[in-house]
Amino acid sequence: MVYLWWMFRSKVMHQRALEETSASLFNDLEIIIAKLNNESQKIDNNRLKVLLFIEMAQAYLIYGRIQKVEEYLMKAKELAGLKLELTGVLGKRTKYQQNILPQLALTSELDTTIQRDSAEMSHGDSELPPDIELQDDLRLNKIQFIEKINQSELPSLEQTLCLLTVQYIQKSQPKDDLMTEELQPYIEAVLSQHKGPWSTRVAALLIRCKLEANHKRTVERAMMQCETIVNDKTDVAATTRMSYLWASGIAASWTWRQQLGELYLSAGLVKAALEQFQMLQLWEDIVVCYTMLQLRHKAAEVIQQQIDIKPTVKLYCLLGDATDDVSCYEKAWEFSNHKSSRAQRHWGNYLFSHKKYEECIPHYEKSVDINSIQESVWARLGYAALLTEKWELSAKAYRRYTYLHPNTFEAWNNLAKVYVKQGDKQRAYRALMESLRFNYDNWKVWENIVLVSMDTGHVEDVVRGVHRLLDLRDKYDDLEVLTLLVRAIVDQQEQGDADSAARLRKRALELFGRITSIHQNKPEIWQLYSHLSTTYLIKAQRLQKAYKGYTQSGNWPNNPDTCMKVMELTQLLLQHSLKARQEAVDNEKQQADQQLSSARLTGQAVIRAVEKQDWLETKTLLEQLKNIFNTVTDYMKSIM
Repeated sequence: MVYLWWMFRSKVMHQRALEETSASLFNDLEIIIAKLNNESQKIDNNRLKVLLFIEMAQAYLIYGRIQKVEEYLMKAKELAGLKLELTGVLGKRTKYQQNILPQLALTSELDTTIQRDSAEMSHGDSELPPDIELQDDLRLNKIQFIEKINQSELPSLEQTLCLLTVQYIQKSQPKDDLMTEELQPYIEAVLSQHKGPWSTRVAALLIRCKLEANHKRTVERAMMQCETIVNDKTDVAATTRMSYLWASGIAASWTWRQQLGELYLSAGLVKAALEQFQMLQLWEDIVVCYTMLQLRHKAAEVIQQQIDIKPTVKLYCLLGDATDDVSCYEKAWEFSNHKSSRAQRHWGNYLFSHKKYEECIPHYEKSVDINSIQESVWARLGYAALLTEKWELSAKAYRRYTYLHPNTFEAWNNLAKVYVKQGDKQRAYRALMESLRFNYDNWKVWENIVLVSMDTGHVEDVVRGVHRLLDLRDKYDDLEVLTLLVRAIVDQQEQGDADSAARLRKRALELFGRITSIHQNKPEIWQLYSHLSTTYLIKAQRLQKAYKGYTQSGNWPNNPDTCMKVMELTQLLLQHSLKARQEAVDNEKQQADQQLSSARLTGQAVIRAVEKQDWLETKTLLEQLKNIFNTVTDYMKSIM
């Protein structure tokens, strides 16, 4: 067991030392993890099991295997007896805030039946890095809650579990302000502990630095915090730094300086960032800095100097990026003896950036053949194949990308588009449902869902989709979709389950109510609304509004096609109004009488207008309209 565990750790460290994820290392780790799972059943100490599960989750995090991370995270929390829950608590975020508003807070609860050492006992001697306070004129250093939060003092292992939750959310959710807000309470829970593992605390602080880098009120604190961590690490004993090293998932110390350089860059301090990158010989970042300083030629000179000292595949690729010289990528490919995925990736990226999509595809294919764990390459390969109408290749690339990185709605949306092109609309529907999980507010996704759901018979999702489009865009008037929707609902009412059909019709009626309140003069929509209505009286009333929409311009009799539409509508209006009066109970008769009288006047006006034009196309329909008009007139006389 000990041998397996340390072999597992050595593989993880090997991967962390590499610039790119390795498919062969991942396969090795999968085999070792399977063996560790079997051996872990023999471990009596549950705290050791929790530690093992955390480390396994950290390994899967490197490769973006979100479902596996979640699986081991849940196992570890359950075994540790830790319950973490986000809740809303009243509090203040700024110094001059007058209104107390709900703020996101984290409650933590420990199972008291489980024996565990406190952080004071396990890490009482650990010297933790200082938490730099936020010195801002407006924002408070921490949210001031006016209510007490149920938050336990977390032992070291539970602090690391809380950190793992942060890392899981970072990897599994879209990077937006909502995610940042959700992460803050977890990070604060770790940083508020008096004692704990040094590596866990540093990892939490570095995550906070990254989150604060893009906000003008916090970027200064982020830089100061990162500087403190980078400068003070050598003062900490090695034994202190090693504790919980594997469980915290903390990156190598040289990456902290890289993060500091990136912070300088985000603050516009390009020269300061360049100094940090030069210390670490991060040539890729150095090229970025020189480009921002409008000294791109200098970047090429620096890289050429390094090639003269010791040529590498990476340096040749970066020289190609700096000079736009394709021959550099060829040299990199030859230098690697045709084994470098990087050389083909950079070559493909150059062609992709110049919109040479057909030409970039073979290079991307070679790159992923060598190393299949390259998210960005799969995404670009899928897009290039999509634009060049290579549907099979595009579908394969996007399937692979969504497996490696499942929380990108654009990829799922593009995969759905490919499936539609292939004629596989059921798979397109499922892909769009996945897309929806990661972006609920994109109107284009909802528009695609409406269209594909209509084609696949998911009528409920059509109704839901149009409702959502109205929420997002305040309009929807696709007559083709709405016509198919009404037809599908009516057919379902006649053939399917009565209860579910009634619920669907009710939801659709609400939908048409919203649409007609926005598009009040769209006669076709009022006609569909009428067709969907449940009583003849309501049908007639909505047809009356459709009639107004058709005739409001006053020019409708001058066009035979419009004449035909108005006459057909009027004929139906008279029929529904007549049936409404014939079936009306006592308390409805007055309203039905009014509707029938209004319909008769409408019919009379239409007949007169059409007779004046004397269109040949309308003669047959005119006779039918006169017949129903006479029937209505006779009926009204009979009930007077």
